[in-house]
Amino acid sequence: MRAQVIVVIRFSYLAENGFQLSRHGLDGARAALYAADRLARRFVLFEALTIPSLLGQSDPDFTLAVLIGEDFPAPFRQRLEHLIAPLKEARIIALPPYNNYKSTKLAIDACVRPATSHIISLRLDDDDALGLDVVAAQKRIAPAVAAMGPADAPAVICFNNGLFLELSETGNSIYGVIEKLPLGVGMGMIAPVGARPTIFSTDHRRVHTRWNTYTEALTPRFIRTVHRDNDSGAIASGARIEYSGQKLEAVLSANFSMQRVMLEQIRL
Repeated sequence: MRAQVIVVIRFSYLAENGFQLSRHGLDGARAALYAADRLARRFVLFEALTIPSLLGQSDPDFTLAVLIGEDFPAPFRQRLEHLIAPLKEARIIALPPYNNYKSTKLAIDACVRPATSHIISLRLDDDDALGLDVVAAQKRIAPAVAAMGPADAPAVICFNNGLFLELSETGNSIYGVIEKLPLGVGMGMIAPVGARPTIFSTDHRRVHTRWNTYTEALTPRFIRTVHRDNDSGAIASGARIEYSGQKLEAVLSANFSMQRVMLEQIRL
């Protein structure tokens, strides 16, 4: 098995459907997604959280596909290209409006290396952060989980231990969570090259109803942000953990190489 990890980020991609903004039609969604003030807020989080978490991966051998609309504003596209340039293998995929599955499938297929036998397609939003060993953990766990099921059947690996970062003008709040339902941040699917299913084939909260799913609960491996631009309700589905200041610092340092003061100072 020669597995390639492909991380897909939909950066304000103008999709046909599948998002709250879609109810406004393409013109309405385009106006909202590409509004300069909204994009500026997305870049604050992308630069503070998402990019550092990718650059800090203990295993840097992965591909990043940033999916954008073909009419994404040029100055912001240039900014994206600059930010992803330091990564070992990253590219922007610009597409017309398609549904969520088709667009992400095309982005994944465009990034497959010639010698790859299996793809680990991995979800990440442009306002969240991965734990530093997510890529390494996916490569280690995914083949073992896949081997427990039928030959070449897709399998899903997700992490439900992490942090929520609630952003507010009156002060940010950071707390731990243990989710009781699969969470999309860092979630991956292993499947043979050419297989139809990817990690975007179904709602991330329901993957365990369609495929064998392994959930790792012991290591904090995500930071999910909660703010006014969330497309869906960012509500923890499980237990909330109130870390002491010292413990939170330790969790952030060991798993994300970030400091609490930096997260507390983020403003949108």
